[in-house]
Amino acid sequence: MAMGARLRGPCACAAALLLAACASPVRTTELAAIDQGSGYRYATLEAKAPKTIDKAAVIVTFSGGGTRAAALADGVLRALAATPVRGGGGVLPLASQIDLISSVSGGSVTAGYFAMAGADGLGRFEQEFLYSDIMDTLIGRTLAHPLQLFYPRVDILEQYLDDNVFDHKTYGDLIAADEPGRGRRPYVVLNAGDMASGSVFSFTQDQFDLICADLLGLKLADAVSASAAFPVGLSALTIKNRAPCPAQQHAGTTPRTGWRMTPDGPEPVRIINDRNAEDQAGVNYPAADNLARFRRGTVALTYLNRDGRKEYLQLLDGGIADNLGLSLPITLLTSPSEAPSFRDWANTGKANKLLFIVVNARSEADNDFGSRPRPPGLADTLLTTIGTPIDATSFQLLGRLDEVAPDRFKPKSLVVVDFDFIADPRCRARFHNIKTSWTLAQQDVADLIALGQAMVLQSPHYREFVAAAGGSVPAPPRSVEQICAAAARS
Repeated sequence: MAMGARLRGPCACAAALLLAACASPVRTTELAAIDQGSGYRYATLEAKAPKTIDKAAVIVTFSGGGTRAAALADGVLRALAATPVRGGGGVLPLASQIDLISSVSGGSVTAGYFAMAGADGLGRFEQEFLYSDIMDTLIGRTLAHPLQLFYPRVDILEQYLDDNVFDHKTYGDLIAADEPGRGRRPYVVLNAGDMASGSVFSFTQDQFDLICADLLGLKLADAVSASAAFPVGLSALTIKNRAPCPAQQHAGTTPRTGWRMTPDGPEPVRIINDRNAEDQAGVNYPAADNLARFRRGTVALTYLNRDGRKEYLQLLDGGIADNLGLSLPITLLTSPSEAPSFRDWANTGKANKLLFIVVNARSEADNDFGSRPRPPGLADTLLTTIGTPIDATSFQLLGRLDEVAPDRFKPKSLVVVDFDFIADPRCRARFHNIKTSWTLAQQDVADLIALGQAMVLQSPHYREFVAAAGGSVPAPPRSVEQICAAAARS
């Protein structure tokens, strides 16, 4: 018994959980009330910083891919910040008129920082994150405190981001009183993957209403770390589910909360609509014409925790569910039940122009699998097993964009920033082979930023949208051709 007592504490945790993590800190507080006019929602940001560009919807998505993805996304934002459009009786940078940024993994670092600091903060972000040696710092922190190996490894990344990138800011800071010259647009949605369902988990108050938790108190670094918690390399981020709760019960019996009471208990109306079924001969059939919508509603229903089996959420890299961050934008383009519903914008005439920028920093490193007589090793097999389904899902979602966006948007401008579209094969291979890491060579970072700018500013579809918005597109600091020529000489 005495020996067993000595094994308690960190040693017992290490012995019992070499393949798992000790209990994570609880990162949520219970929601006092459900109110569609408060919390981190599109409507809240719109009230603080109304849209001024005329009848346009602007959506941007950032993929995963470590610093490679973060730098490419940074360049895209620089392109939008450099593009003037007409709005509010004057001229505004297009970056100030983005409605939605949806991101995963490495792209979430850039998206989260942009939500906090806007376009004016991009220079600081580049110096303090993109050009920094993050990997050495993280490894150094781990070696300096070896017991951290037995605690949630995602916390090492979270602590670094909280201290050095996000300045301990929370979601509440994103909707606080405006700073001079700083609006609160856009609506930035960081996405993780729920290990239990394999589905996308979005850091929005709508999502947090389901687990009866207050998103405003959550640190940005927590959400970004969950979105970037690459499987195996990092542990999952654990979120306490506080549902069911009195706030949900009250919302179900109160008008204009977006909730309604059902025989099983209170539910958001959007979930009721997604799971809408018709009673045919006493048998409930889901709406078979939209099984994706039915699945979305079914997964959302589990967060209400009615059976007591979802008391905690284990969140990993958003790329395990959708590596392009397209799931939410596609939902908002097709569903009348979500907010903001871009479908309703088109149908009601609130918007008649659409700009959709998809940033795909997918790598395609050279390999010799086809020339080996023996099967690849464990590491190669693991990475391929994780990456191949992610890429397949990403391309399927990307292929649906044009068909799901309402035809009433004219123009309907889709801009895809992807290494595949680099014409020069050697240059294309060079960018595809940039490693997925939190530390890159400074020249690689500079070229990725420049490439993101150039691929947007040189896009005919981008020029079409900007012209329709009464703006003009500047020349990029370096064209794609110039970037590739310089790379060939180095």
